[in-house]
Amino acid sequence: MIPRSTALQDTCILETPSPLLNTAFQYAKDNIARCMRYYTLGWGMSNAPHAYTIVVGRDTGWMTVGADYVAPWFAPAALQVFRDRQKPNGQIVEYVDMESGGVNDYGLNVADNTPLYIWGIYHHWQHHNDEAFRQDFMPSVRAAADYLHGAIGEDGLLHTVPAGLAMQGISSWRNIIPGGVIAGAVTEINALTAMALRLAAELTGEPGYAAAAEHIAEAINEKLWTGAHYRLTESDDQLTGDNLFPLLCGVAPPDRACQVLERLARPDFWSACGMRTVPSSNPAYDPAAAFGLLGGSWPNLTLWYAATVAPHDPDRALAALEMVARPVVEAVDAALNINQAEFAEYFHGETGVNLGMRLSPWVAPTFIWAVMEGLLGLTWRQGTAHFNPCWPDGWEKISIRNLPGGAGALEVELRHE
Repeated sequence: MIPRSTALQDTCILETPSPLLNTAFQYAKDNIARCMRYYTLGWGMSNAPHAYTIVVGRDTGWMTVGADYVAPWFAPAALQVFRDRQKPNGQIVEYVDMESGGVNDYGLNVADNTPLYIWGIYHHWQHHNDEAFRQDFMPSVRAAADYLHGAIGEDGLLHTVPAGLAMQGISSWRNIIPGGVIAGAVTEINALTAMALRLAAELTGEPGYAAAAEHIAEAINEKLWTGAHYRLTESDDQLTGDNLFPLLCGVAPPDRACQVLERLARPDFWSACGMRTVPSSNPAYDPAAAFGLLGGSWPNLTLWYAATVAPHDPDRALAALEMVARPVVEAVDAALNINQAEFAEYFHGETGVNLGMRLSPWVAPTFIWAVMEGLLGLTWRQGTAHFNPCWPDGWEKISIRNLPGGAGALEVELRHE
């Protein structure tokens, strides 16, 4: 059944001391509303809005954790599309064509779609205390977790096997680098899997998943740490923005998290538009090539940084969030290829020109997630909100109205004492 409305402006109204942040938060809800589509196969957000009908698994994971704050009905519908097309071995496919029903996994044995699918299910269950949803998705989560568990090698890590180049050879969110291969023991995939198995243990009550998650985390910190940062893979010491994943997934010890964040804060990682995927000091740096994945600035990466750095340095977190917000809220030169009020896909790493979609379907929900669960430190347990806000300098009060939760809409006022 089609839900009655996709109007979101009166849901989850945020008021902070930053007018820029508040306005961008409102625009994010509008962007989500305009990207949600009801296709022949059900609800989803295409990874190229207004252009074609493919919906990607990893994107759906990120979309749901943001949409849970403004459209709680969306996650069950969007995740069901992937559950119903889950492979017999438990793997979640790379994408689904929402009209033809076509699917693809690019021939990869392990990618990020499966762990992010588990995260999306866990997040919705805890946020909205939806036990019927949990029971409905339980067999699928078990199958996905068993698949990931079974992919762990004798060294305690998951190893991806390339089936070609680019999308067939990159087991990473940066999977559209032409001619590229990122495979083997990929730090990103291992960190996401450790998180997913930990969450699956809680959702299913199966302690074996938690033990496996701990073993992967130990192996990451033993085998994928260079002494200064996390490796891209076990055979590639390259430093990229992907170093955030062990931090995002709760794998990095506090001292290593601080060391990584200190390195990622240096100027070679930053442009006026946000964090670069690859620092300008890297010999392979190119601010425009490979869809911005070798030095361009992707807003979702900047938002992952903001959420990760918030407990350590709230001012840097706010600065990163406002970097993403500024070209959305403020009028810019038409040559930058940005539509005001829309979250763009990615930028040239030097000039700030948007080289991708003018309206990205995954940036807006990731923005909401980064504000709520990064800066505001919000976690959910059985539908109950727990705030541990990270206070930027000068902030004294934050208020939220009509915040969806397991017990109904909440009115929240946070004060810095």
